[in-house]
Amino acid sequence: MMLAIGLLMGWTNLVWAEKSADEMIRGTVNEVVAELESRRAELEADRLALYELVDRIVVPRVALDRVSRLILGDYAKSASETQRQRFSESFKDLIMRSYASAMFEYTGEQDMRFGEVSVRGGGRISVVPSELVLSGQQSVQVDYYCLRDADAGWQIYDIQIDGISLIISYRNQYGEFIANNGLDALIESLEKKTAEIN
Repeated sequence: MMLAIGLLMGWTNLVWAEKSADEMIRGTVNEVVAELESRRAELEADRLALYELVDRIVVPRVALDRVSRLILGDYAKSASETQRQRFSESFKDLIMRSYASAMFEYTGEQDMRFGEVSVRGGGRISVVPSELVLSGQQSVQVDYYCLRDADAGWQIYDIQIDGISLIISYRNQYGEFIANNGLDALIESLEKKTAEIN
């Protein structure tokens, strides 16, 4: 069974490795929306199934190690390997559970439009611009910053919403907390918040 799952994951990564960054984003969004629409009642009743969906579809397309290091900034250099791993895991769990809970706000009336992709860093970085059009509201500009990984294909490492980087926002917020309380205290705080969402 584990071998079959491993082979399937390897095949999935190979498929995504062959796609462009914007195809990866579109495919991920479409996959999440399709499951949400077909399983809404089940997922609303079973949060563990909802988290499994996000872990299965979204998490593999996020460069978690890169994200964690960018958020921790200079603190990543002085952190132990255990601290870095705990931070990465607790941050992932908190963000993904928050994202999963927010998914139910999707009603099918939202429209996502993609712009022209720009490539940087010798082809290793792609910026995928998109516009989230909400019924009766002002549209939201969402830019996905993706990094090419030799094994996993394109992975998201930052998202800018109306020009505001999530990485920088978290770095500023967490950096101040670490300066005042220490990295272990931040990790414990993230773990506590994650438990409260469950």
